[in-house]
Amino acid sequence: MFVATITRCLTMTEARIHERTSQGEFEAFYLRTARPLHGYLCRLSGDPATSDEVLQEAYIRMIAAPTMEEQHRKAYLYKTATNILRDHWRKLKRGKEWMELSHLTEHVHYNLNLPVDMAAIFERLTAQERAVLWLAHVEELSHKEIGGILNVKEKSVRVMVFRAREKAKDLLERAGFKGTHE
Repeated sequence: MFVATITRCLTMTEARIHERTSQGEFEAFYLRTARPLHGYLCRLSGDPATSDEVLQEAYIRMIAAPTMEEQHRKAYLYKTATNILRDHWRKLKRGKEWMELSHLTEHVHYNLNLPVDMAAIFERLTAQERAVLWLAHVEELSHKEIGGILNVKEKSVRVMVFRAREKAKDLLERAGFKGTHE
């Protein structure tokens, strides 16, 4: 019964892909966006398994969404994934159980090839600070695009990015790292 349901869902999903865009276009979009989105989700959640689930759900919702232009698809995808992750955290009672998952972060560091020290600093930021820094510096999105993803005003994003940078800078200095451009 379960296998039949999954097969039926996949067939319906493939039909939706063909209705809106060619399978090749979707696969190309997926190949361009899946790895960066997964990295973003790993950094926010600290849990690769949760990131995998959120990633899959975000693409499923994107397929079910109305047709949109290329530039809007990526923003929609990140916004959807961010909201799915927020919903997940709400289910974990506002982060209480989420903190218990922190032992999985070593695996995340290995997968993303970041120095453990920098990753440890990144973990000391709040989820929103991590999201803002990741979207601004790794994904190189504009403040307007970040605001759309995180559901905040563009001017608020400017302040959030500034504060997150300052906090990260302070944490790095306390850890013994000194900037060379000061």
